Amino acid sequence: FLYYNQDSVNSFLAQIEQGLLVKESAGQEEADSYSTTTGVQSDFTGDLSAKVLGIGTALKGNIHGEDTGTEVTTDLIRNVQEKVMHDYAFERVYNHVVGSNLVNNVNPKIGDIVLVNEVPTFLDFNYFQALFADNGPVKMTNDENKRDLDKNISAIKAMVPKGVQLPPEIKQQIDDLKAAVNNAEPERKNMVKTIEVIRNILPYNRFLMTENMLMPLDDDNFRDNPNIVAFKYGGKMSILGYVTNIVSADETPERNNNFASMYDTVNQIMLSLFNNQRKIYIVHPVALFY
Repeated sequence: FLYYNQDSVNSFLAQIEQGLLVKESAGQEEADSYSTTTGVQSDFTGDLSAKVLGIGTALKGNIHGEDTGTEVTTDLIRNVQEKVMHDYAFERVYNHVVGSNLVNNVNPKIGDIVLVNEVPTFLDFNYFQALFADNGPVKMTNDENKRDLDKNISAIKAMVPKGVQLPPEIKQQIDDLKAAVNNAEPERKNMVKTIEVIRNILPYNRFLMTENMLMPLDDDNFRDNPNIVAFKYGGKMSILGYVTNIVSADETPERNNNFASMYDTVNQIMLSLFNNQRKIYIVHPVALFY
């Protein structure tokens, strides 16, 4: 597991099994008992057959016994057992939703469960903001490309005799390279502004993107350091989640107040993250796993 939402798994499991046992209560029983002893009393008189210091002695006396009571307390203590749901709980949920045909990947509705296996894109705004920063690697690459281009152009011109024009095809290639290099820096700055705008609007720092799904990620549910996930992980992975919203460029819901219409702007921003998609699904991920 790379990402595991324990609350969602427990919620699914509780619905499947009509309840979720997470703890057995501790117990202690205490029993009191009372034991008694019956007292006896008798008189006796007898001769002592022994001599003490040469003097004969007669023994007289009595035996006296009293009733006594003893309180006995017995404690029976049961061990406390707490059952914690581990990763195996997900397998029970997974088998149920798949075995019961609850997965709907084709035109799902809000609330439907989706299960996909593909190569997603981690959209980490912290990571990309640092990538495109003024002191980031993209800026450094742009500067190096510009220096290399100027050096190569100077070398090409040095090879051409004075008074001779560069061939048109060579001149066109140089112009194209200049345009690409010169446009790289404005594009970088524009990306920085775009990321800042998106971060100010969307309440999450990290998302997962598939072809038509946008999944907000909560840092608390990562099984690895969320700051390095975008760099560390790749390849095909399985994603289980459920649809919480559908954003469509062709369907504008009726708004009955001025504040509700502001969400149209948010929807447009989310749509702009995708290429040529008119409809995307917002999915709440339950688990990401290999």
